[in-house]
Amino acid sequence: MNSFEKKNVYLTLSISVIVYLLCYNIIKAEEKIKIYADKIRVDEINEEVIATGEAIAVNEDNVKIKSDKLIYEKSKNRLNANLNVIINDQMNNTFFLDQLNASDNLNIISGKAVKVRLDDGSRIVGSGFNKNDEISIIKNAEYTPCKEKNYLIKNCPGWKLKSKKIYHNSESKTIHYDHAQIQLFNLPVFYLPYFSHPDPSVKKRTGFLMPTIQTDNQLGETLSMPFFLNLNSHRDLTFTPNIQTSSNNFYNLDYRHLNDLLELEINSSIDDNNDDTGTSNHFFFKSKIFNSYGNLNTYLKTSNNDTYMRKNKINNLTVLKSGIEFDREIDDTFFLIETLGYKHLTNENQQWEYLYPNIIYDIDNINNNIFDGNVSLNSKLSFRKKLNDNYVSLASSQINWLNQKINRNFGFIFDNEANFRVTSISIDEKSGPNTSNIRFYPQFSSKISYPLLKSSLLFNQTLTPIIMPIIAPYNNYTEAQTITNSNLFSTNRATSINEWESGPRINYGIEWFVNSNNGTDVKTVLGQNYRINKISEDTTSEISNYFINSNININLENYLDGSLIIDRDDLKIRSFNANTFNTFGDLIFALNYDYTSGKYNTPAEQVAVGGKYKLDNNLFIKFTGAKNLDTNKNIGYQYGVLYENDCLGIDLNYYRDLTKDRDVAESYGYSFTVVLKPFGSTNNYGKNRVFGPKI
Repeated sequence: MNSFEKKNVYLTLSISVIVYLLCYNIIKAEEKIKIYADKIRVDEINEEVIATGEAIAVNEDNVKIKSDKLIYEKSKNRLNANLNVIINDQMNNTFFLDQLNASDNLNIISGKAVKVRLDDGSRIVGSGFNKNDEISIIKNAEYTPCKEKNYLIKNCPGWKLKSKKIYHNSESKTIHYDHAQIQLFNLPVFYLPYFSHPDPSVKKRTGFLMPTIQTDNQLGETLSMPFFLNLNSHRDLTFTPNIQTSSNNFYNLDYRHLNDLLELEINSSIDDNNDDTGTSNHFFFKSKIFNSYGNLNTYLKTSNNDTYMRKNKINNLTVLKSGIEFDREIDDTFFLIETLGYKHLTNENQQWEYLYPNIIYDIDNINNNIFDGNVSLNSKLSFRKKLNDNYVSLASSQINWLNQKINRNFGFIFDNEANFRVTSISIDEKSGPNTSNIRFYPQFSSKISYPLLKSSLLFNQTLTPIIMPIIAPYNNYTEAQTITNSNLFSTNRATSINEWESGPRINYGIEWFVNSNNGTDVKTVLGQNYRINKISEDTTSEISNYFINSNININLENYLDGSLIIDRDDLKIRSFNANTFNTFGDLIFALNYDYTSGKYNTPAEQVAVGGKYKLDNNLFIKFTGAKNLDTNKNIGYQYGVLYENDCLGIDLNYYRDLTKDRDVAESYGYSFTVVLKPFGSTNNYGKNRVFGPKI
């Protein structure tokens, strides 16, 4: 290219840029619309600006119109668009149209064959679209939040709203429907002459929530219709009428309040006393006050009828705890003072016990120049009225010393611990003489471990013999303690503050741990306890039974935790406990099993199961149940079908609950929950029962 040709190219480009800037500035100054395009041509005769190729028009509210071709009529302040028309509004919603006409600086828009993608991913399609300032109207419209990739049936969303007209008010942020028809899987199931819901920009809004239906042989058919009242950004209230055909109707009220200083929840209900046996109710209150001095917590749970909540499937609580507490934690100190009351609903006579007050003060990492290690102090003061009307006063203080030493020459690890507790306890017996005494519990222990390591490219394993001598005097207040998987190498198996495991003893065993590079690990512990110089009054064996615990984890999706106690005399199993969670392809299965023989304790055997099987995308069969194998009687079970995806939840269950307590009888029936998302979740609605492990 010679120099003359280069000059012509530069001149042409310069003239194009000047013309574009002149058109841009004229449009911007007069109509407040900016137009961008690959090519812009000005028709002075018809007063039109013609933009082609990736043409974009933007108004001062940041509403954008894109098209392959835009024609702007300056005299009429009107914009016409054809071919691949796209609108992006200020709320991140996207509109696709075949053609469009806009005026009044893009505040008035009309178009045909519209498809809308809302900011939350939901969609609307219609035959026509009109917008006038804050009001948008779509004719012959269908709305669905369902994503096509999650359809259970091809070309069939889980649910949709079909309406003659959909109105969207951007000022009130509400979508209105005229003559709406709700369809499940393209089948009409409900007609509403009028329906509305908040647009995706609204986090919460006053209105009805999803209803639920349940049938029960004792309660009859139950219809629950929650109404949510949004008081302001940090307060809301939900009122739920529960209409029952064979029992009293009852009404729930839930109030929530949250700000920087306070968290408050109130849950209550009352029935309508249709059976003339007296009005039943419950009232739960919980609050937490945050401040620089600490946290003040108050909670109240009360009901004027012991079986009201369980009978009406409100909850399964059998103990109601109420109280007030203050706690403060600063650096290495913790302080708690609380007053508590417990009401035992399953007891018909003595129901109340009280703890007033209960004071705890702990100090950790106490500086000392004498001992090498960590020194801590635990103090407690309490006064309790028990169910048998005995009064117990208790004051306790315990000092602890912890120290770990590692012998790097031989590989031994010494976890040394010394404890000294002083407890003053006074019991005011209702039907006997009062007692009062001071109890001293000194103890010294050392857990000696000798880990043996072995590594390879596939796995690492550790075999660790452990011996734990404990020096402590015998006392007359504590019986022999049972070994479990959590206390095999515990310094004190007694959990009560006024008890301490009695006598000198040795815990010993071996721990084997294997960790593979594919994420699987296995841990097995075998141990036993030997009590030294057992006093003659103690009838328990000097040497305990064998205890074995094994834990297997596989890729975080499967685990098995089992522990058993084997009689050292006849090598029979005296106790066995197992908990497992497994994923086998489309099946998730969990099981809890507990067995105790009748040699040392009351015989008991119980199993609880839970599971979920995937039939198809988002379609599951689920089940849960528990059975007392010792009496060969079911405790309760439930099974059903769950369909839940991004837009629809359907939960249908059959249940049988064999719980009995006065007017709480065995019950069975069905529960049915339909949730149209994004208006809720099956996790929040319905009255599902869980008898076994929760999946």
